[in-house]
Amino acid sequence: MTNQLIGADLNKLDSIELLDFYTNTPDDFYSFLEYYNVTDYIFVCDGKRMHRFVGFLNNNYPIRFQLVDTNQILKIGHSTLSSYNLRKKFPNNTALHVKFEQETSPIKDALYLLLTGQYPLNTKGNQIKHFYVENKDLLNKINSSVLKNCVINSIIFYDRCTTDILPELFPVLVNFHREKETIESMKLIHMNEEEIIEGMKSFQSNGEVLNNQITNGIIDYSAVMNIDRNQRLFYFKDGIFRDYSKNYLITNNFDEDFYVLVNYLSYKNTRMTTPIMRIFPMVINISALLGKKKMYMVTPYNAFFTKEYLQKHKDFKLIGFVIDDQYYLYNISLNKNYKVNKATLLLLEYYLKNKIDSIELQKYIPNKLESFKEQFYKIIESIS
Repeated sequence: MTNQLIGADLNKLDSIELLDFYTNTPDDFYSFLEYYNVTDYIFVCDGKRMHRFVGFLNNNYPIRFQLVDTNQILKIGHSTLSSYNLRKKFPNNTALHVKFEQETSPIKDALYLLLTGQYPLNTKGNQIKHFYVENKDLLNKINSSVLKNCVINSIIFYDRCTTDILPELFPVLVNFHREKETIESMKLIHMNEEEIIEGMKSFQSNGEVLNNQITNGIIDYSAVMNIDRNQRLFYFKDGIFRDYSKNYLITNNFDEDFYVLVNYLSYKNTRMTTPIMRIFPMVINISALLGKKKMYMVTPYNAFFTKEYLQKHKDFKLIGFVIDDQYYLYNISLNKNYKVNKATLLLLEYYLKNKIDSIELQKYIPNKLESFKEQFYKIIESIS
């Protein structure tokens, strides 16, 4: 439908339809349209949430936003925007009655991110993805400047409410109260900074992963570790907090502008995310998925066969496991395990640490190193 809705005279705006609503904010969207000197923008879409979003845009930005449903009936906009005018503007558009498949919202993943704060590093620094609101009355306390700087497909979890509500807010609205069972299934736990650092040191020294409670993650991990990222806000009756546990108050003034909130956060003593801090939650999560209280892992950031490990961030998709004296390769992106021998895991470690051509490897495989390496690369190619 994208090609049909954009006329030949609007080819330069093709990329508008590709703007990612999971990573861009209303401010980003407006800046994008402003760059192209757009004065009017028409959404062709069904759904109440889009109706709320278009209303928000009209209340906050000078561009005229209009909404037409897939039957070309005007929902928001000027009465002169008739069905006839639309067909005249988009003469190639003959399939506006297309049936759309409703996307299932990944609520469990969103809850995990909300409660742990473990967002990917490629997420923009202070871009809000998730809100927690203690009760429905606080929904009206969310400042419009904050909404302008949350991703368009952000999620608000509202608590202490047994019924579904539909205020005039454009983010996805989810009843947190009804997700208690999902939250319990994740077995998230509280840990203090000292406990987390002790676990990191143990893992980094020899690859040992201890997960006695088989938890999927640590509540408020990012806040406890003072990581310099903030993609979530918590609205409690006594103020706006950085964390679910209410240990880090940002302000008790709900009317503060978004950039004032960011300024408050900048004064806190935060840490730059180190590689070990980045992967430790993943390490815990994988051990929980495998149901193991104790196991060993081979990654670029911990010692195993060699005592050296990387200090800088590196993209990687393969790691190694040792479970009950059995050796495995794990492809993170494919979520697949492959049983291998000890030599393959040894080569994987040196490969991940950019040392596979190191003379040091000779002491492990003195006579057949080249043939082992050749076989290793074949394995890597076959599972990647």
